[in-house]
Order: sequence, then C-alpha cells, then structure tokens
Amino acid sequence: MNKKVLEMFAKSTFSVSEQKYIYAKVKSVPTLSIHFFVSQDKDEITVVTEENNISSLDLIEKNDNLWRLVSLNLETSFMAGTLAIINSACAEKGLNNLIISTYSKDYLIIKDLQANQIREVLTTLGFNEKSLK
Repeated sequence: MNKKVLEMFAKSTFSVSEQKYIYAKVKSVPTLSIHFFVSQDKDEITVVTEENNISSLDLIEKNDNLWRLVSLNLETSFMAGTLAIINSACAEKGLNNLIISTYSKDYLIIKDLQANQIREVLTTLGFNEKSLK
C-alpha cells in the first residue's frame, strides 16, 4: 500500500450519518435544496436523499436498500490512490459502496446494515472516527 496515503489517513477522520438515505432515479427534482446529492447526465437524474424526502421526488425507481453516508474528511485532497485503497479494503470485507466526490470532500454510500463494518475498515486503515454529535 502507498505509505504516503496511509500516513494521510492517520491524520484524517470519518463520520457515519445516523440518517438513512435512498438512492433513486427520478423524472425531475422540483426542490433541489432538500436533497444530499443530485446528478444529471443525458440519460437520467439520480438523487441521494434522506428517506423521508421520497414524497418530494418524481420517482421512476429506487434501489431497495437503505443507505448511510460516510463522510471522509481527508487531510490532503486529490492524493492518487486514496479511493482505490479504501475501495479495496471494502471489497475485501464484502462491502458494496458507492462514492461521491465533491471538490473538498469524499463520501462513501454504504448499506445501512454495514455501518459497523465500514467503521472497522476505516479505523483499520488508520482513520479516526469523528462523532456527529
């Protein structure tokens, strides 16, 4: 593993949301500001939002799982290999995750029932958990 990335992980934190989210394909998004993430390409609009916001969506379909957000507060942004190492560690534990990257932060979206497993993976990599309270 990349030593510089692991050193950076030791200076980084993560937090796991208490809220549960849905992952959905929609026709439109009338109220953009209440959703965590909205992505639109030429084929579809995808929304990640808290489960209590589902009634505000013009829903086509949603994934059957409930999801949790894991916020990665990285000491250094844009370091090559960061997400590959995290994804490899998740795969070794059988965790399915989705990644959302913004300019200053990365998020893992993991199945609700895997919250404790992702904590174990990230702390093993050197991250410290930051409480949301």
